[in-house]
Amino acid sequence: MTPTTGEPAPPFTLLNKDREEITLDSFPGKRLVLAFYPLAFTGG
Repeated sequence: MTPTTGEPAPPFTLLNKDREEITLDSFPGKRLVLAFYPLAFTGG
C-alpha cells in the first residue's frame, strides 16, 4: 500500500537516534513530516 499526501499514516514503531522506540501515538494531535531515506547507510 502506498500512502498519498494528506492521508493519515498507519500505526508504526521506529527507533530514534538514541535507539528508543517511538510510535506514531507518541504525538497525539500533532502534524508530522515523515521522511524516508531508503538508501541511507546501505553503502550503495
